[in-house]
Amino acid sequence: RKNSLIKTLVLMVIGLIVFGPAPHSFAQQQDANEPEDFFEMSIEDLMEVEVVSASRQAQKIGQLSVPVSVITAEDIHYSGLTTIPEILQFAPGVDVRRFDRSRYAVGVRGLLSRISDRTLVLINGRFANDPVFGAPDWFSFPVLMEDIKRIEVVQGPVGAAWGANATTGVINIITKKPEDVLGYFVSTTINDFGDTYTQLRWAEKQDKWSWRLSAGYEDFEDSDEAGAGRFESGFPALNPLIGFNNYCARDFMRNWRFDTEAIYRHSNRTKWSFGAGHSNFESGSNEFMGYYPQSDDMSSLTRTFARMDHTFDDKSTAYLQWFGNFLVRHWPNIIARYTTNENHLEGQLNFNVADRHNISVGGNLSLLRADMTNSGNSNEVVFTGEPYSEQWGGLFLIDRFDVTEHLTFEGQIRGDFHSENEEDCSMRATALYGLDKAKDHTLRFSVARAFRIPTVSMRNVTKTSLFGLYNLLPISKDLHNEEIWSLEAGYTGKFTKKMTFSANSYYQRFEDLIGVRNVIVGPVTNSTFDNVDGATAYGGECELAFENKRGKLSAWYAYNCLITDQFAQSIRALWPAKNKAGLTARLFLPDDWTLNTSYVYNDVSLNYDNVPIDPHPFNRLDLTIAKKIADGRGEFMIGVSDLLNKTNGPALDIGELTAHETPGRMFFARLQLKF
Repeated sequence: RKNSLIKTLVLMVIGLIVFGPAPHSFAQQQDANEPEDFFEMSIEDLMEVEVVSASRQAQKIGQLSVPVSVITAEDIHYSGLTTIPEILQFAPGVDVRRFDRSRYAVGVRGLLSRISDRTLVLINGRFANDPVFGAPDWFSFPVLMEDIKRIEVVQGPVGAAWGANATTGVINIITKKPEDVLGYFVSTTINDFGDTYTQLRWAEKQDKWSWRLSAGYEDFEDSDEAGAGRFESGFPALNPLIGFNNYCARDFMRNWRFDTEAIYRHSNRTKWSFGAGHSNFESGSNEFMGYYPQSDDMSSLTRTFARMDHTFDDKSTAYLQWFGNFLVRHWPNIIARYTTNENHLEGQLNFNVADRHNISVGGNLSLLRADMTNSGNSNEVVFTGEPYSEQWGGLFLIDRFDVTEHLTFEGQIRGDFHSENEEDCSMRATALYGLDKAKDHTLRFSVARAFRIPTVSMRNVTKTSLFGLYNLLPISKDLHNEEIWSLEAGYTGKFTKKMTFSANSYYQRFEDLIGVRNVIVGPVTNSTFDNVDGATAYGGECELAFENKRGKLSAWYAYNCLITDQFAQSIRALWPAKNKAGLTARLFLPDDWTLNTSYVYNDVSLNYDNVPIDPHPFNRLDLTIAKKIADGRGEFMIGVSDLLNKTNGPALDIGELTAHETPGRMFFARLQLKF
């Protein structure tokens, strides 16, 4: 590992020497018509970035019907981080838990787990959650970090816009278009653990065509190799029986990724887009319900799409798209193998009924086939009645009307059907009031309803484990959808062209939360998924941001409280940390130097037994310094992540009996070049 680190650092130094004094003629060869780099946008443009995740169409942040936080490409770039979950922990109201080096759980306002899907994840507006177990596998996404244009984090239920499972929020990862990144690009990062992350990209434009080809490889050492890995049992009484202390961490990770997109501009009104992405992921397994198979977790995911966008004579717009997700996964501590084939057809029409009155209508139809294969090992979960063929879809209407210069109403309603679950509907009604004519200061009041459907695994899985003392049995009756009602109020203000402030509050009521109901017979526990009871949640987030040509400063605070109707009520997810706070500071210095620091604080988070999963509050501080080289065609960065923690303590996910510490403080170096 040390030899690999030395070789890579030598290559970086050679790159600095070779590409440092770039000839002036290269700069003269640049196409004057190339699009402006996102990092070079004016301060006014940066403060007016439009987002699409609140109402399925581009809107300015101060005019949204639901609060949205935006992580920009600049935030991602100067952080130096190479994983999406690590980036998301710096967003207001987002809970992120790292169980090991290759497994994360992410939830907006809590309720997170690797088998929970109350937060809907999208990639360019296309579904990315696992349809069998619920939550997404973040490392399987065929998305590379420097290809991300922004990440939009919606705080609150938006099922009326996106359908089932958008109950606590939505995370929408939006990638850069080929025209944004013309030319060649290479980036490589290495840290003192021996981890590497490399990305290559080529984007071109010819006549009506433009395209982008991206490829990358990442290699993470396991926690033992990185100086951590000590196991702890969440149930010490079982340690003599199972021998948790003898476990070795196997959370290494290897991942190949490819992503492509091509755009054909048929005319000024019609555009065709095509794309395909693929990832090939391998990691060591982890313990689940006392079973630790010591073999590798492998997955292969392919995502494809084809889309047509059209603008009509009356300026109405529409799109029609097909996209598919095709997964093959070997998950040894859960099941030997399962495959999913998803096909989605989706369309949307946006038009003006009258001046200041906009309507969007659309819908989707989705098909799923899932096949499961068991190896015969009694520790695996077993699916009854597979293979599965399911269909679902919905229709939505979004109506936005400016009643006066100050008052705007937006209504959203959607109805969904599912072949294996009950039909349901979502809604959102919002009043926006601008305190001034420019609407730089806006108040927002909303009421919303959304729902979550039971996953394939909840409805059909059985498991026997722990020497027959624990049995997960098929449900004895139909599961109902989870339901959430939300009351919200917020304020967004732009005090100057360089400073904004937002404050949002909410009160939510959950009904029919799905958990596990236990029946104990002697020493044997028989469990089934069931609608156990409800819960109440309340809190809010606030954020202050200041940005000018010399840098950026943003600070936020979030309070997210969850109270279940029953003590120790099972909700198959982790509670949110009540208090979270973050700070990001960026300073552009002379001679093309940039300093960046990010800090986040989380207090104690609880599991479903009301036991702290983090014995101490969590603090994380990241620092980077970057220098542009080669006449701005390259950049060299050094940094340290998680400066305050040498290691991080174990965190138990749902269903796990033991966990191990993970490495914290990490020094890294990165070299990037553009041609």
